Amino acid sequence: MTADFIPDSEFESTPNYPTAFGVTFTPTISGILLGLLGLLGGGALIYYLVMPAFETNQTLSKSVEEKTQQLQQQGAIRKQIQDAKDQLEKAKQKRDQVYSLFANEKTLNTLMFDLNQLIERNNAGLLAARNTKLNACPAYVRQIFATPGGAQEFQDQFGPLVSEAKLKRFKPDDKGAAVINDSSLGAPINNKLKRQTIDIEIRGNFNQTQSIFRTIERLQPLLLVRNLDVKVVDQKVAEGLYEIQPDGTIRYLTNCQPDNQIAATFQMDALLPLTDVDRQAVQAAQQSPEKK
Repeated sequence: MTADFIPDSEFESTPNYPTAFGVTFTPTISGILLGLLGLLGGGALIYYLVMPAFETNQTLSKSVEEKTQQLQQQGAIRKQIQDAKDQLEKAKQKRDQVYSLFANEKTLNTLMFDLNQLIERNNAGLLAARNTKLNACPAYVRQIFATPGGAQEFQDQFGPLVSEAKLKRFKPDDKGAAVINDSSLGAPINNKLKRQTIDIEIRGNFNQTQSIFRTIERLQPLLLVRNLDVKVVDQKVAEGLYEIQPDGTIRYLTNCQPDNQIAATFQMDALLPLTDVDRQAVQAAQQSPEKK
Protein backbone atom coordinates (compact mmCIF):
# COMPACT_ATOMS: atom_id res chain seq x y z
CA MET A 1 0.00 0.00 0.00
CA THR A 2 1.34 3.25 -0.98
CA ALA A 3 0.85 6.50 1.15
CA ASP A 4 1.10 10.02 -0.44
CA PHE A 5 3.08 12.69 1.56
CA ILE A 6 1.19 15.93 2.06
CA PRO A 7 3.20 18.92 3.29
CA ASP A 8 2.25 20.43 6.65
CA SER A 9 1.99 23.91 5.09
CA GLU A 10 -1.13 22.90 3.29
CA PHE A 11 -2.79 22.33 6.64
CA GLU A 12 -1.78 25.82 8.04
CA SER A 13 -4.68 28.33 7.92
CA THR A 14 -4.18 31.88 6.45
CA PRO A 15 -5.21 34.82 8.83
CA ASN A 16 -8.57 36.26 7.94
CA TYR A 17 -8.05 40.11 7.88
CA PRO A 18 -10.97 42.45 7.10
CA THR A 19 -11.07 43.99 3.68
CA ALA A 20 -12.73 47.19 2.51
CA PHE A 21 -12.49 49.13 -0.69
CA GLY A 22 -10.04 46.57 -1.88
CA VAL A 23 -7.73 47.16 1.06
CA THR A 24 -6.92 44.45 3.52
CA PHE A 25 -6.56 45.86 6.98
CA THR A 26 -3.49 44.12 8.21
CA PRO A 27 -2.13 45.05 11.62
CA THR A 28 0.37 47.41 10.06
CA ILE A 29 -2.21 49.16 7.93
CA SER A 30 -4.64 49.28 10.84
CA GLY A 31 -1.94 50.83 13.03
CA ILE A 32 -1.20 53.46 10.42
CA LEU A 33 -4.91 54.22 10.02
CA LEU A 34 -5.39 54.46 13.76
CA GLY A 35 -2.38 56.84 13.94
CA LEU A 36 -3.86 59.00 11.24
CA LEU A 37 -7.22 59.03 13.01
CA GLY A 38 -5.43 60.04 16.18
CA LEU A 39 -3.67 62.89 14.42
CA LEU A 40 -6.91 64.05 12.82
CA GLY A 41 -8.69 63.90 16.15
CA GLY A 42 -5.90 65.77 17.84
CA GLY A 43 -5.93 68.40 15.09
CA ALA A 44 -9.68 68.74 15.39
CA LEU A 45 -9.35 69.03 19.15
CA ILE A 46 -6.71 71.76 18.75
CA TYR A 47 -8.74 73.58 16.08
CA TYR A 48 -12.09 73.47 17.82
CA LEU A 49 -11.06 73.73 21.48
CA VAL A 50 -7.47 74.87 21.94
CA MET A 51 -7.29 77.55 19.23
CA PRO A 52 -10.45 79.44 20.32
CA ALA A 53 -9.21 79.38 23.89
CA PHE A 54 -5.79 80.61 22.77
CA GLU A 55 -7.33 83.41 20.68
CA THR A 56 -9.57 84.39 23.58
CA ASN A 57 -6.53 84.46 25.84
CA GLN A 58 -4.65 86.62 23.32
CA THR A 59 -7.61 89.02 23.04
CA LEU A 60 -7.92 89.27 26.81
CA SER A 61 -4.17 89.80 27.19
CA LYS A 62 -4.26 92.59 24.59
CA SER A 63 -7.27 94.14 26.30
CA VAL A 64 -5.49 93.99 29.67
CA GLU A 65 -2.42 95.60 28.12
CA GLU A 66 -4.52 98.36 26.54
CA LYS A 67 -6.36 98.99 29.81
CA THR A 68 -3.06 99.10 31.65
CA GLN A 69 -1.69 101.63 29.17
CA GLN A 70 -4.88 103.68 29.48
CA LEU A 71 -4.54 103.66 33.26
CA GLN A 72 -0.91 104.72 32.96
CA GLN A 73 -1.89 107.47 30.54
CA GLN A 74 -4.70 108.57 32.84
CA GLY A 75 -2.24 108.64 35.72
CA ALA A 76 0.14 110.76 33.62
CA ILE A 77 -2.73 113.04 32.60
CA ARG A 78 -3.83 113.42 36.23
CA LYS A 79 -0.25 114.29 37.17
CA GLN A 80 -0.07 116.84 34.35
CA ILE A 81 -3.37 118.34 35.52
CA GLN A 82 -2.11 118.52 39.11
CA ASP A 83 1.19 120.04 37.98
CA ALA A 84 -0.76 122.64 35.97
CA LYS A 85 -2.90 123.42 39.04
CA ASP A 86 0.22 123.78 41.20
CA GLN A 87 1.83 126.10 38.64
CA LEU A 88 -1.39 128.13 38.42
CA GLU A 89 -1.48 128.47 42.20
CA LYS A 90 2.16 129.61 42.26
CA ALA A 91 1.40 132.10 39.47
CA LYS A 92 -1.55 133.45 41.46
CA GLN A 93 0.66 133.83 44.54
CA LYS A 94 3.28 135.71 42.51
CA ARG A 95 0.54 137.86 40.96
CA ASP A 96 -0.82 138.69 44.43
CA GLN A 97 2.69 139.57 45.60
CA VAL A 98 3.15 141.88 42.61
CA TYR A 99 -0.32 143.38 43.04
CA SER A 100 0.47 144.14 46.68
CA LEU A 101 3.10 146.61 45.42
CA PHE A 102 0.47 148.61 43.57
CA ALA A 103 -2.02 151.05 44.96
CA ASN A 104 -5.63 150.22 45.73
CA GLU A 105 -8.67 152.18 46.82
CA LYS A 106 -7.67 151.91 50.47
CA THR A 107 -4.08 153.10 49.99
CA LEU A 108 -5.25 155.90 47.70
CA ASN A 109 -7.65 157.13 50.37
CA THR A 110 -4.83 157.32 52.91
CA LEU A 111 -2.09 158.48 50.54
CA MET A 112 -2.38 162.18 51.43
CA PHE A 113 -2.25 161.34 55.15
CA ASP A 114 0.75 159.04 54.64
CA LEU A 115 2.59 161.64 52.56
CA ASN A 116 1.87 164.36 55.08
CA GLN A 117 3.19 162.15 57.89
CA LEU A 118 6.34 161.53 55.89
CA ILE A 119 6.83 165.29 55.48
CA GLU A 120 6.13 166.00 59.15
CA ARG A 121 8.91 163.60 60.15
CA ASN A 122 11.33 166.08 58.63
CA ASN A 123 10.11 168.70 61.13
CA ALA A 124 10.87 166.54 64.17
CA GLY A 125 14.08 168.42 65.02
CA LEU A 126 12.84 171.82 63.85
CA LEU A 127 12.97 173.58 67.24
CA ALA A 128 16.43 172.19 68.09
CA ALA A 129 17.76 173.20 64.67
CA ARG A 130 16.39 176.72 65.07
CA ASN A 131 17.90 177.14 68.54
CA THR A 132 21.29 175.87 67.27
CA LYS A 133 21.20 178.31 64.40
CA LEU A 134 19.97 181.15 66.61
CA ASN A 135 22.97 180.74 68.90
CA ALA A 136 25.19 181.63 65.94
CA CYS A 137 23.22 184.82 65.25
CA PRO A 138 24.14 188.27 66.58
CA ALA A 139 22.46 189.65 69.69
CA TYR A 140 19.88 191.77 67.85
CA VAL A 141 18.53 188.69 66.06
CA ARG A 142 18.26 186.76 69.33
CA GLN A 143 16.47 189.73 70.88
CA ILE A 144 13.89 189.66 68.07
CA PHE A 145 13.13 185.99 68.72
CA ALA A 146 12.94 186.66 72.48
CA THR A 147 9.90 188.92 72.06
CA PRO A 148 6.32 187.63 71.56
CA GLY A 149 5.70 187.15 67.86
CA GLY A 150 9.37 187.83 67.17
CA ALA A 151 9.86 184.64 65.13
CA GLN A 152 6.98 185.58 62.81
CA GLU A 153 8.28 189.16 62.58
CA PHE A 154 11.71 187.87 61.53
CA GLN A 155 10.14 185.49 59.03
CA ASP A 156 7.98 188.22 57.50
CA GLN A 157 11.01 190.46 57.06
CA PHE A 158 13.80 188.02 56.18
CA GLY A 159 12.19 184.60 55.72
CA PRO A 160 12.18 181.56 58.06
CA LEU A 161 15.39 181.08 60.01
CA VAL A 162 14.81 177.33 59.71
CA SER A 163 12.28 176.30 57.10
CA GLU A 164 9.36 174.02 57.97
CA ALA A 165 8.49 171.31 55.49
CA LYS A 166 4.87 171.48 54.35
CA LEU A 167 2.53 169.77 51.94
CA LYS A 168 1.06 172.75 50.09
CA ARG A 169 -1.01 170.96 47.45
CA PHE A 170 -2.44 167.48 46.99
CA LYS A 171 -4.94 167.40 44.15
CA PRO A 172 -5.97 164.10 42.52
CA ASP A 173 -7.12 164.22 38.91
CA ASP A 174 -10.89 164.79 38.82
CA LYS A 175 -11.25 162.09 36.15
CA GLY A 176 -10.09 159.44 38.59
CA ALA A 177 -7.94 156.45 37.74
CA ALA A 178 -7.65 155.81 33.99
CA VAL A 179 -6.47 152.73 32.09
CA ILE A 180 -2.97 153.20 30.66
CA ASN A 181 -3.08 152.81 26.87
CA ASP A 182 -0.71 155.52 25.62
CA SER A 183 2.53 153.45 25.82
CA SER A 184 3.91 155.98 28.31
CA LEU A 185 5.20 153.07 30.41
CA GLY A 186 5.94 150.89 27.40
CA ALA A 187 3.61 149.10 25.01
CA PRO A 188 3.47 145.86 27.10
CA ILE A 189 1.81 147.83 29.93
CA ASN A 190 -1.03 149.09 27.75
CA ASN A 191 -4.44 147.92 29.03
CA LYS A 192 -2.72 146.07 31.91
CA LEU A 193 -2.71 148.80 34.60
CA LYS A 194 -4.43 152.06 35.39
CA ARG A 195 -3.09 155.17 37.10
CA GLN A 196 -4.34 157.92 39.33
CA THR A 197 -2.47 161.18 38.74
CA ILE A 198 -2.05 163.59 41.66
CA ASP A 199 -0.68 167.15 41.50
CA ILE A 200 1.57 167.82 44.50
CA GLU A 201 3.54 170.77 45.86
CA ILE A 202 5.99 170.47 48.75
CA ARG A 203 7.75 173.32 50.54
CA GLY A 204 10.91 173.11 52.64
CA ASN A 205 14.64 173.74 52.55
CA PHE A 206 17.00 171.81 50.30
CA ASN A 207 17.82 169.08 52.83
CA GLN A 208 14.18 168.55 53.72
CA THR A 209 13.12 168.34 50.09
CA GLN A 210 15.89 165.88 49.32
CA SER A 211 14.94 163.74 52.32
CA ILE A 212 11.27 163.73 51.34
CA PHE A 213 11.98 162.45 47.85
CA ARG A 214 14.31 159.78 49.20
CA THR A 215 11.60 158.46 51.52
CA ILE A 216 8.62 158.61 49.14
CA GLU A 217 9.57 155.10 48.03
CA ARG A 218 8.80 153.90 51.56
CA LEU A 219 5.12 154.53 51.02
CA GLN A 220 3.17 151.34 50.48
CA PRO A 221 1.84 151.80 46.92
CA LEU A 222 4.06 151.88 43.84
CA LEU A 223 4.39 155.56 42.89
CA LEU A 224 5.98 157.29 39.92
CA VAL A 225 7.15 160.91 40.09
CA ARG A 226 7.22 162.97 36.89
CA ASN A 227 7.24 166.57 35.68
CA LEU A 228 9.32 167.69 38.66
CA ASP A 229 9.94 171.42 38.96
CA VAL A 230 12.06 172.86 41.79
CA LYS A 231 12.51 176.57 42.46
CA VAL A 232 13.36 178.95 45.31
CA VAL A 233 10.42 180.93 46.68
CA ASP A 234 9.88 183.63 49.31
CA GLN A 235 13.51 184.75 49.33
CA LYS A 236 13.04 187.98 51.30
CA VAL A 237 16.70 188.97 51.35
CA ALA A 238 18.40 188.29 48.03
CA GLU A 239 21.95 188.88 49.25
CA GLY A 240 21.50 187.48 52.76
CA LEU A 241 21.94 189.03 56.20
CA TYR A 242 24.90 191.26 57.06
CA GLU A 243 26.10 192.96 60.24
CA ILE A 244 27.90 196.33 60.42
CA GLN A 245 30.95 196.10 62.66
CA PRO A 246 32.01 198.98 65.00
CA ASP A 247 34.81 199.81 62.60
CA GLY A 248 32.27 200.22 59.80
CA THR A 249 33.05 196.98 58.01
CA ILE A 250 30.24 194.68 56.89
CA ARG A 251 30.27 191.05 58.02
CA TYR A 252 28.21 188.40 56.25
CA LEU A 253 26.34 186.30 58.82
CA THR A 254 27.42 182.92 57.50
CA ASN A 255 25.71 180.77 60.14
CA CYS A 256 22.68 182.96 60.62
CA GLN A 257 21.06 183.07 57.22
CA PRO A 258 17.34 182.38 56.69
CA ASP A 259 16.65 179.14 54.93
CA ASN A 260 16.03 179.38 51.24
CA GLN A 261 12.59 177.86 50.92
CA ILE A 262 12.21 175.52 47.97
CA ALA A 263 8.94 174.72 46.24
CA ALA A 264 8.91 171.32 44.54
CA THR A 265 5.92 170.74 42.28
CA PHE A 266 5.42 167.43 40.51
CA GLN A 267 2.90 164.87 39.42
CA MET A 268 2.69 161.58 41.24
CA ASP A 269 1.19 158.56 39.47
CA ALA A 270 -0.26 155.83 41.65
CA LEU A 271 -0.43 152.58 39.65
CA LEU A 272 -3.37 150.24 40.20
CA PRO A 273 -4.17 146.75 38.82
CA LEU A 274 -7.29 146.42 36.66
CA THR A 275 -10.51 145.18 38.22
CA ASP A 276 -12.83 142.71 36.49
CA VAL A 277 -15.04 145.64 35.44
CA ASP A 278 -11.99 147.40 33.96
CA ARG A 279 -11.02 144.27 31.99
CA GLN A 280 -14.52 143.92 30.59
CA ALA A 281 -14.49 147.58 29.54
CA VAL A 282 -11.09 147.14 27.85
CA GLN A 283 -12.30 144.03 25.99
CA ALA A 284 -15.44 145.85 24.86
CA ALA A 285 -13.38 148.81 23.64
CA GLN A 286 -11.03 146.50 21.73
CA GLN A 287 -13.88 144.60 20.09
CA SER A 288 -16.02 147.61 19.15
CA PRO A 289 -13.83 148.69 16.16
CA GLU A 290 -13.99 145.14 14.78
CA LYS A 291 -17.80 145.15 14.93
CA LYS A 292 -17.88 148.36 12.96
